[in-house]
Amino acid sequence: MPRRKKNIRHHRERVLLSDVLPYEVPLSFTNRHYYNFIIENMVACEAAQIVWKEKNDALNEFIHILFSLPRDPARLTTENRQVSGKQISFKIYKMTGGNPATKPERFLTPFGYKINHKKNEFRELTVPHPRNQMNVVEFYDRCKETIVYYTSISDFSIRRPAKIASHRFIKDRLHYERLADGETIIEEHGKEYENLKSFFVYKDVSNIYKFYESYQYHRCEKKYNKLMKLDISKCFDSIYTHSITWAVLGKEAIKENLNESKASFAGQFDALMQRMHYGETNGIIIGPEFSRIFAEVILQKVDADLKTKLFEQFGLSHKVHYEIFRYVDDYFVFCNNDIDSQTIVEELQHLLKEYKLYLNSSKAMSYEKPIITEITIAKNEITNLLSDKIKLKLEEITDDNGEKVWKGSIQTNSTNLITAFKSIIKTSQVEYKDLLNYSLSIIERRIEKVLKDYSFVENRETLRPQLIKALSGILEFVFFVYSVSPKVNTTIRLCRILRVICSFLKACSREDRLSIHKQIYDEINFILKKNKQKPSTQVETLYLLISLSELGKEFWLDEAVLKEYLGIDTNCLNGKKHNYFSITVALFYIKNKVRYNVLRANLEKMALDKITGRKDTSHKDAEMIMLALDLISCPYISESTKRKAMSLFDVQDASMQSNILNYVSDNGNLQLWFTNWSHFDFGKELDAKQSQEVY
Repeated sequence: MPRRKKNIRHHRERVLLSDVLPYEVPLSFTNRHYYNFIIENMVACEAAQIVWKEKNDALNEFIHILFSLPRDPARLTTENRQVSGKQISFKIYKMTGGNPATKPERFLTPFGYKINHKKNEFRELTVPHPRNQMNVVEFYDRCKETIVYYTSISDFSIRRPAKIASHRFIKDRLHYERLADGETIIEEHGKEYENLKSFFVYKDVSNIYKFYESYQYHRCEKKYNKLMKLDISKCFDSIYTHSITWAVLGKEAIKENLNESKASFAGQFDALMQRMHYGETNGIIIGPEFSRIFAEVILQKVDADLKTKLFEQFGLSHKVHYEIFRYVDDYFVFCNNDIDSQTIVEELQHLLKEYKLYLNSSKAMSYEKPIITEITIAKNEITNLLSDKIKLKLEEITDDNGEKVWKGSIQTNSTNLITAFKSIIKTSQVEYKDLLNYSLSIIERRIEKVLKDYSFVENRETLRPQLIKALSGILEFVFFVYSVSPKVNTTIRLCRILRVICSFLKACSREDRLSIHKQIYDEINFILKKNKQKPSTQVETLYLLISLSELGKEFWLDEAVLKEYLGIDTNCLNGKKHNYFSITVALFYIKNKVRYNVLRANLEKMALDKITGRKDTSHKDAEMIMLALDLISCPYISESTKRKAMSLFDVQDASMQSNILNYVSDNGNLQLWFTNWSHFDFGKELDAKQSQEVY
């Protein structure tokens, strides 16, 4: 095959698609339209100003709302640029003494929301303010090579930026051999990609579970007598932002050169993280990839100091006396005796303490040779169980014409599967949450294998009732497993399983299709009722709400059921307890269906009341800005609600409101923002989401 280079155009703004959002956002939420808006209108953060292409007044209004710009004409200027033509610029910082101030006049509020994390625990994730997302774009553009340098000093890290993702690939035999498979989470060093999934290429593994199956891990199992698993307690919540300057420049040097350090790479990264978190220096926002990179820079220094100290003070050589692997904030320490292991843990604790970080002693685990963890044992048993119970047995026979054909049979008993699965969990002493994503991924592959084998069977119509019954049993097992500990990643896996089955059912009889759809509907309905209006599980169940809309008109929820799930009391509409995601996903689900007219009116009122309730701060609040822009672009709500939303953001002129409502992007379609109201493809969105998973 001849070598052929194919250039792929990628903008620096692709950071908006890969590094600024948490993985755990609803399927209907996206930055793609925001990204396209930025590219089309040449929007950029440049030092102390924001610039954009001169087009019309409606665009200027969008820019002011999107980036929380004060309505101060004195700070607006228009200039001609050689490449881009006329552009408008807005000075972000007030002028003092003829020079822009070094700090913004007000911090911008990110959107924080909760997800289910552990039993009886939640984790708060953050969507940064749109302007701060652009600050990340500008920072990456200036410092991308520096980031790669400061994340390359550790010999322990197995998930770190190794280089900037390439802009082209070569289509030759080697390219096809190295082409990454569809299950890859982020770009990995040594593999090529048709579509770039992350700003950086990562080394060595994209997911912690891949480490357990790696050559490195198995080699260390043979070489060493002990394994310790450690992790940093509440790592991102505990990070002190100034500590990045200690890691890069040294604590003593910082004390002597405090002002100079602010202009350094570390000082700028510190300032960026503070802006993201409303000026806080204790803790960093959780969710976006750039937060993991920030932590990585600090922990790289801890790794390097630990390696040096162990050798110089204790004579312990890496890859001789011990080996350490770190995946984000999880450590895997291999060594040969208790003395070395105690030394390593103590020194690691001392070094982490210098950065106000601490090991989680309650989660420390130790294993002796033969090294095999409880999770590894459980995974092996689950793999064997599912491979044995979820399969279509093929038998080659000779038909009446003397030709060789395939005959098939399948039997799947959900009760037996559930009992066997619970027994594995019990005997291996692991928690459901540690195995759910793994188990569901195997089930997805097993179902795909069953359906592929089914296509080879000669008399498929005879086997179809057996297969439908087996799929029903598998679904019963899947929902049992999932409902124990629902999380976003397991919800996505569940949705992928549902998509595979529903895609197959399209070619089946209406009776078969309705029976499986009814089972899915009942199971999801049960989960929605069980988790109604729980703040820590809302995002997970919002995925299921979207998946229900794929079943067809026979399976739309009753308005009363939907209200109960959303926690909407018609007699007391209160938008305070409903966040941006729950309101927009509810509108996304009900669309313009007449049966939901009353609920839609309730949601419109709640949304407006929510913005009104924060009127004094809504202009700088990411949640309010995203909610207002999505209301304006929503094709299902009343025009009066859209105009009221604009009025709440000081767009009072009726003609200007009309211009905003009719604003179209370069592709000729009405401008969308953060909710993908139109041309939504459930399958493609699931595939895109799968490619972004980290843990």
